[in-house]
Amino acid sequence: MTQSPTLKWLKLSIYILLVVHSCRIFAVTEDQFKVHGLSAFNESQSKMLQSWLTLGVNATRANLGIYPTPLSLHLYPKKSNQPVPWAYTRRDGVGSVHFHVDARFGLTKFIDDWTIYHELAHMALPYLGPEYRWLSEGFASYMQYQIMSQAGVLKGDLAENYHKKIKPHLRWFNSDLTAASIAKRLMDDKQYPAAYWGSAYFFVYADRLLAQKHNTTLTELIAHYQYCCRTNDNDLTDVVSSLDGILNDKLFSNLIKQYENSPARTFYPESFE
Repeated sequence: MTQSPTLKWLKLSIYILLVVHSCRIFAVTEDQFKVHGLSAFNESQSKMLQSWLTLGVNATRANLGIYPTPLSLHLYPKKSNQPVPWAYTRRDGVGSVHFHVDARFGLTKFIDDWTIYHELAHMALPYLGPEYRWLSEGFASYMQYQIMSQAGVLKGDLAENYHKKIKPHLRWFNSDLTAASIAKRLMDDKQYPAAYWGSAYFFVYADRLLAQKHNTTLTELIAHYQYCCRTNDNDLTDVVSSLDGILNDKLFSNLIKQYENSPARTFYPESFE
């Protein structure tokens, strides 16, 4: 189908913006993100971690657009059996991302780890509140593989990775309960893989609709969103209104209604192919 005039204009605007700022996307500088906590590491570790953060920010922005506000990234040393054993975002005032890292691992191990792409993806949207934590985690889980795939660090085919992660959790959604209520319950019960990847299907579903109805992708749409709307939005209602406005279509508001009002089994497949 043809794209709406608004979406065409935004694509042209984003293209011009990316050309103008291409040097920033591929060589992110200190004024675009601030790193805290490097003094806790030795010189070689500090350089390695800064390289990792730069690559992660570049990869995320190459997919989701240039974020309208600088990122505040915090590092904490933590011995573990993996490079990033724990990370989280905070939204008090200027948003920040906090990484607990074991710098004994090399740069390649850090780049191949999914955590930075997941956490940075969170910052593409405002805080959606505890009621929609499932949706926020589903978004970040879906986007981490989009970012990793384009950056060339995802092992295997993109669709195969989604299949592997989502398929084991579809059984939870073969129900007459709504998908939103199931995802919330899974979060409350700390069934995090099921909640995260079951909710990621929302964005698999959305991406298919965007391709069918608007000849675009979710990553393209979110890049447009950064440019036009991100700084003005404060909650899910704002985000949905902005995305629907870009598309000139009620696609996302209808999806939210479906997730909150329809039996999950009516749109979740029994097997994910």
